[in-house]
Amino acid sequence: MTVPVVELDDLEQLSIFFPELDFTDAERRAVLVEPATKDVQAAPGSGKTTLLAAKLLLLAQKWPHANRGICVLSHTNVARDEITKRISVTPTGARLLCYPHFVGTIHSFVNQFLALPLLHSDGESVDTIDNDVFAARALSMLPRKYTLNSWVKRNPNRGPNAITTLRYEGPDLKLGWEDGGLPSVGTTTYNEAKNLKDELSKRGVFRHDDMFAFAERLLQRFPELTQRLSWRFPLVLIDEMQDTSWAQEDLLSRVFDSSVVMQRYGDRNQRILSSSKDSDRLSFPMTDHLSVTTTKRFPETIAAAVRTVQEHGEPVAASPGNCSPAPVLMLYDTGMATSVIEEFGKRVLQTLPDEVLRSGAVKAICARKQSEANKDAGRHLADYWPTYVSGGVTTKGEESVFRMLADHPMMGVSQLELTSRTRDVKRAILLALRKAGCQEVAGIRDSSGLLRKLEVAGADCAQVRLLCRDLVVGRGHTTDAAAWSTTLGLMYSRLNPLLFEGISRSDFASLPLFEMPINTSTAALMANECVVSLGDRTVCVQIGTVASAKGETHVATLVLEAYGGQAKCFDLEMAIANISDGTPISPKASNTLKGLYRNLYVAMSRPTHLLCLAMNKSRAKKVQVDALVAKGWVVIEI
Repeated sequence: MTVPVVELDDLEQLSIFFPELDFTDAERRAVLVEPATKDVQAAPGSGKTTLLAAKLLLLAQKWPHANRGICVLSHTNVARDEITKRISVTPTGARLLCYPHFVGTIHSFVNQFLALPLLHSDGESVDTIDNDVFAARALSMLPRKYTLNSWVKRNPNRGPNAITTLRYEGPDLKLGWEDGGLPSVGTTTYNEAKNLKDELSKRGVFRHDDMFAFAERLLQRFPELTQRLSWRFPLVLIDEMQDTSWAQEDLLSRVFDSSVVMQRYGDRNQRILSSSKDSDRLSFPMTDHLSVTTTKRFPETIAAAVRTVQEHGEPVAASPGNCSPAPVLMLYDTGMATSVIEEFGKRVLQTLPDEVLRSGAVKAICARKQSEANKDAGRHLADYWPTYVSGGVTTKGEESVFRMLADHPMMGVSQLELTSRTRDVKRAILLALRKAGCQEVAGIRDSSGLLRKLEVAGADCAQVRLLCRDLVVGRGHTTDAAAWSTTLGLMYSRLNPLLFEGISRSDFASLPLFEMPINTSTAALMANECVVSLGDRTVCVQIGTVASAKGETHVATLVLEAYGGQAKCFDLEMAIANISDGTPISPKASNTLKGLYRNLYVAMSRPTHLLCLAMNKSRAKKVQVDALVAKGWVVIEI
């Protein structure tokens, strides 16, 4: 038997592993005992990642192989971390995090088993695989590519995006970009774009998409790898399958052959992260898929709104018994857009008790970071929060350690969850060691494995651990230039035994990734959070894009109206008619409009307790507002 079978009797163990969760309904039980290749279409908040983790725990009890493993792939670190946390509740489950198994993102799998082995064997260096860093460096090089720069200026709608998303495609490493449409091959413009891409590659700067092209090249050279990887991983479980692009799905179909049992989990309605290119070729979910339609995240008041922006599948249903405050529609005058997030924070404090606020995040999210549309406020995040920081890179295109170590605005004000800050601190230390010539970190891409890799290399990690602690819980790292200099001195002294021999403190401090932004206030550097107080109570509203909130659960979510460039309309202005009368999106709607609705579907399905929508008062029709009030919504004018 290659893959063990989960029996109905085995499900009794789940009450021990997850005493607070219920797996007794027919839909979830069918998923847990399914032995064959199958897709699972699951509603938001249905606990599909937890369901996947539960299945892994049951399989771990029966796994018969010492050198063949289960491969678990996700699209985001959030989902990976959730799976890791869930399966670590037992010693047997924790073994799934070690050889011969693999639990990680699809990108880390492709890097570890395909792309990086090829690059290293070909003698290529890899400095960073990061879309934001690539974008910043590409734009910094653009002025020196005169013809290409002129083309970008003549094409303001697609030109900048073409440069920042330049990528290799296919085993021959053809030049492309996310949405296609570069100038013809052989033109001066194309040649300069190719030259720009190749120059960055020689410096070891890549985009995540590039790794899939290198993976295809490796498979072309060594087709027998398919058989070897299929033997190594007889069972593959994929989370967030809806975000897989056609290129990724096609690659996976060639990495794993028909001998592999592959089960794919996702929600087609939440497909917002993958490119629209070749989207009609995607196969998820297959026609004979299993469904999990009941959400455990939010009550019927929120589910009713979510159903109106749902495009595919059976309507999401709420678990009985849940109750929550009424949804809120916030209507603002154009000049008051910058007050919306603060007003939302006040509403949260007025509505939710402290025990609820301590259980999760409060977030304001918008589908767009920026937009050039000549429309009234409500186009993008900066309309609501002008100091929004969309990228963590320096002017030279380096990842900004200064931003990573910025003090959180709630530090010293209220209790903080330090997981993300710890991750940022480890990333900052890894970048510092890499740029300062530490040989022990060569090849480390994921900072979560930094300390383990250093120990394996024989390095003394005591000072690195102390530095992690000091940077995570310390104060004043980015209050001013003097404080930043002190922080760099601390990093240099603790990391010095690992640095390239001869590097001085001044050389270390002058590394580009330590650049301190000029004429940028401390508030702006930490400005993706809005701290709101009401009486003696305080809440921190985190601010970001809908894409950044993918896979998250919030206690309260503010969905900010956005202008869709290709659709040439405001998302909530279009959707408010459906939300107010309870009807779903028309099947005849354009693909661009459906894309706006998918973003709303993701955004509106995040909260457990309070859902708020915000839109410009001039774009809300009275009949629609009155209909929402009749449904029990609260309408607030700003």
